[in-house]
Amino acid sequence: MRAELAELRAEVARVTGPGAVAAPAPAGAPGPGELPAPVTTGGTGAALPAPQAVTAGVPADLAASVAVLQAVTAEQAQTKVESSSRLPVKLFGTIHAGLFTNTGEANWLDLPNLVAARAAGEPTGSTSMSLRQTRLGLSLDGLVAAGARWNGLVAFDFFGGIPAFQTGPVMGLPRLLYAFARGDWGQTSVEVGQDEMVLAPRNPTSLAALAFPALFRSGNLYLRVPQVRVEQRIATGDVGQLAVTGAVVAPISGDFTSALYAFVPPALTGERSRWPAAQGRLAWRRRPAGTGLAWDLGLSGHYGRERNGAGSREVSAVAVDADLAIGRVGLAGEWFSGENLDAFGGALGQARRSHGGFAEVRLTAWPGLDLVAGGGTDRLPHAERSGAALSRNLTWFGNAIYRFTPELSTSVEYRWLETRTTAGATRRNQHVDWVVAVSF
Repeated sequence: MRAELAELRAEVARVTGPGAVAAPAPAGAPGPGELPAPVTTGGTGAALPAPQAVTAGVPADLAASVAVLQAVTAEQAQTKVESSSRLPVKLFGTIHAGLFTNTGEANWLDLPNLVAARAAGEPTGSTSMSLRQTRLGLSLDGLVAAGARWNGLVAFDFFGGIPAFQTGPVMGLPRLLYAFARGDWGQTSVEVGQDEMVLAPRNPTSLAALAFPALFRSGNLYLRVPQVRVEQRIATGDVGQLAVTGAVVAPISGDFTSALYAFVPPALTGERSRWPAAQGRLAWRRRPAGTGLAWDLGLSGHYGRERNGAGSREVSAVAVDADLAIGRVGLAGEWFSGENLDAFGGALGQARRSHGGFAEVRLTAWPGLDLVAGGGTDRLPHAERSGAALSRNLTWFGNAIYRFTPELSTSVEYRWLETRTTAGATRRNQHVDWVVAVSF
């Protein structure tokens, strides 16, 4: 851009030399010596500095080209992040502040998904504030290689635990969320890195649950995992679009329970299998123009193996998900059934067979305000015979999300959680969360 701008300036100087005649400016173009109107960016809405004055006597087409290049240069100067590759890099993130209270024993105070047992002699309930779900990241775009357009993303938050120190609760440790590169060849995409798994990709709508999605361990399977995935999209005109996705994923078994941090990942039952897991999904999307209707249906599956000293076992799951929007009303849900899905939040984090799902309804009450309500459950059939400690988890939730601008949002969310043990005990917790989120 700088080289092109220099060439244009040289051309302007040549054309506007002695004897040059000024061409009439087109309607709406800035007059001699005037500044074009400020340019507004598409992302933040902030006005950019107006380009420098155009020299009198410059031909209209060259003046317009110079003005455009100056505006784009000013925008690049505002959004530029230096990189050694000279490719465009953008910084993004969300400052996530949450004030919360629990009436029972929450396993995670700021984002509970199970109700823990009350310790003898201890008071119940908790109230505090946290910014551990704050997120930062970098995205890369603009690389063209092997006939594809490539982009990349890396993101982390501060939900990785706290240090063993007196003020540790305010020192959230960084946690890797996403780190992947993606290449697009028209209707075909290839992705390598850590991303959300292909199995059961739908999540409930919640601003309060950013580090882990809402209803995790209550019918919503979820995991960010290293993988290699291929997606093929087939456009079918007005009928909709068919997308087929297949992935080879790391064999994460979910059985790492040490209370201490480890410098290297241990060889657990998943790694001992010496085979990666496989996932696939078939999705159908349709958004008929002018109808206000949009729907998305998906069928996904997972298969892997785990091995320990006693032998090997299968890890398998099948899930269906759906999302339907009609004007201001939306419905979404997911159902699954599988074996040994503790790494995905299934079976309440236990290596047992389980099934469950969730459903939600959304309403855009007025522009900027969304009202959401839903619930989910996860059950272990014959839990007492399998030796599992927990047999069922149930969560109901409701929230109101208001977006002042695309960058500033606030939400109030209520959750009612119930965890049942195999021995027959029932534990309950009510969680209320007020969140303010600023994205950039």
